[in-house]
Amino acid sequence: MKSEQFVKWFVMFIILVKVVYSIAYYGNLVVSNISDTFSHEYDEIILYWKHMSEFIFILSMSILLIYHFFPDRVSFIQKPILVDKETRLLFVLYGTILIFTADWTVLFDEDSQIIKIINKIK
Repeated sequence: MKSEQFVKWFVMFIILVKVVYSIAYYGNLVVSNISDTFSHEYDEIILYWKHMSEFIFILSMSILLIYHFFPDRVSFIQKPILVDKETRLLFVLYGTILIFTADWTVLFDEDSQIIKIINKIK
């Protein structure tokens, strides 16, 4: 598969994740205003999917930033980017920082080694 085709599918995946986040966000608003057993059962599930989709969105956007603005991108993509190398480097660094500052506790618990390493880097 060509890299341009892969990027198109990846952007569609990001849009889908953002739609899931929006549904979970507004679902959380609706369910939190209901005061019965239904809201207590599904509130945790909706909150979980809200946090998980937010984490996947941040991770996907940072990967897209790193891929799109990688300084040596010209060697494997034909179309040049009309930004200078310093700006590209800043976007790559921003994408890397986003990866490290994402809420990794959604995937791993607080006692895992990965969370301890990331907290030391922060």
